[in-house]
Amino acid sequence: MVRSGCIRTGERVLDIACGTGNTALMARGRGAVVAGVDLTRELLAVARRRAADAGYSDITWIEGDAENLPLPDGGFDVVVSSCGLMFAPDQQKAANEVARVTSKDGRIAIQAWTREGGVGRMFKVTNEYILPPSGVPSPFEWGDEAKVKWLLGSAFKDYQFERYDCPEFADTPEQVADSFIDRYGPTHRAYHSLKASLSTNLFNRTRCLGGPDDDRRHDIVMMDDFIYGEPQLLK
Repeated sequence: MVRSGCIRTGERVLDIACGTGNTALMARGRGAVVAGVDLTRELLAVARRRAADAGYSDITWIEGDAENLPLPDGGFDVVVSSCGLMFAPDQQKAANEVARVTSKDGRIAIQAWTREGGVGRMFKVTNEYILPPSGVPSPFEWGDEAKVKWLLGSAFKDYQFERYDCPEFADTPEQVADSFIDRYGPTHRAYHSLKASLSTNLFNRTRCLGGPDDDRRHDIVMMDDFIYGEPQLLK
């Protein structure tokens, strides 16, 4: 994200849905003036501790909503989000806020899942057992180039989209399946709400998501594609 956003020393950077601060900390490591915003107080507490451990006492951490950012218009040269903005329930409001807080001639970099990637395939399998909540937009909309352009509208130009693999490392496919069932909300809920025969079937299908004929490195048993946008703001 830091590379994709071309973050440079002295630039004002906002990390939306910053979580525990991964991207914010990396941006600060490049000498940027960084703020991170997230809805979850507990995640921000972890981010603050990590920043303190790294010697970055000057990062600003803000509890706030991506759909209503408590920040001034045009306040940031670079706005980033690493698989966080995509969970905002009102995607248009979130997109409007991204445009509002980005400075003239600023830029954004948004990382999101794609439907074709590993997490997308997992959602497809899980949804066959447990229907997704009604009325909630799919986070995969932010991994669709046409949808991203539609959401951000005429506020931006020069869109660039890049796709990358994000590897999951484990000794066996079973370990990856166990990890997602234990720690990943939708899969965890689906697995533990099913009868034994169906939960076993879900586990086996999750285990096979990497594909039986995967010719990539043997310890990469599941991959995911991400999409980045690097538009320039027009104001």
